[in-house]
Amino acid sequence: MTVTDIDVLPNLRDLGGLPAAGGRSTRAGVLYRSALPAPGDARPTAVDNWPARTVVDLRSPREFATRAHPLQSDATVHLISLLSDAEVAAPSQGARLTDIYQGILTNAGKKLAGVLQIAATAPGPVLLHCAAGKDRTGVAIALLLRTAGVEPDHIVADYLSTNEHMSAVLARITRFAPELGQTHPNDRDLRGAIPEAIEGILTQWDAHPGGVHEWVRSLGATDETIRLWIERFTE
Repeated sequence: MTVTDIDVLPNLRDLGGLPAAGGRSTRAGVLYRSALPAPGDARPTAVDNWPARTVVDLRSPREFATRAHPLQSDATVHLISLLSDAEVAAPSQGARLTDIYQGILTNAGKKLAGVLQIAATAPGPVLLHCAAGKDRTGVAIALLLRTAGVEPDHIVADYLSTNEHMSAVLARITRFAPELGQTHPNDRDLRGAIPEAIEGILTQWDAHPGGVHEWVRSLGATDETIRLWIERFTE
């Protein structure tokens, strides 16, 4: 990997252009996802509008507190931790990604509803990221896409596209997140994106009475937030 490669934010993409319910499609320039931004990153070419105006950092408090967020001078940065410091530091010990993702739904569901609120109302583009941009980001992005009416197959395909970027992601974590050196890359990262993991939470949302909309309502999201998000993100 060249210096140029490692100085470009990996796993960055615009979630526009995905088919959604009712013949609609997701709007470009609204929602981005990526791995961990770093100081001195080159201006990315993967998205048209940069920097994002709102950033949702899904890392744990300890990860977040290590240094100032590199985008804070250009964006409003929200910390919404989907895994605790202890959960991030603990070895996965072969735990299935499916179980880890289910744990996020169980333990951080209200925080996911908070992510939806920010995405629906904060200035855009809105960027979601964690360390790798795979697990915590994958769950949160799946919720936003499914709430907007994107079908599961397209959500899974987007999630799996992270595997194309994992070598760059792991190199970046080693260089720019040395505080995670003993736990990253861990076996969760090395396994990459596994379809069964994201399919498990999509199945849970669709099986919930009233679907994903009722699931997120049960955790504090309002009808108005859901409406605003759909109107903002789809066309």
